Amino acid sequence: MKVRKVLWCVVLSLFAFSVALYAAQGVINVNTATKEELMMLPGIGEKTASAIVAYRQVNGPFKTIDDMTKIKGISKKKLDKLRPSLVLTGQNTYIPAQAQKEAKKPASKTKQ
Repeated sequence: MKVRKVLWCVVLSLFAFSVALYAAQGVINVNTATKEELMMLPGIGEKTASAIVAYRQVNGPFKTIDDMTKIKGISKKKLDKLRPSLVLTGQNTYIPAQAQKEAKKPASKTKQ
């Protein structure tokens, strides 16, 4: 029975590690990001991205990441998922997971 538990722990650890390798990397500055940059975040569509930009224009920069829950379409649960990818200062360095996969693909050979 103990061997089975240890085996499952090893399998789950490997799975968790491999998921992290394919996750998006970098951050988005919610105080300077454009609508298009915000739409790169998972779960943020055109309406929500526009609402974030509009909120900034009316209220000024976000003082905390938690202020984003004031925007329609961003619940605390959604914000908690996005939190690792959000910052209030600095440059936008976010690269979606899909873009990373495409960048890793080898260049295709062309026939001459």
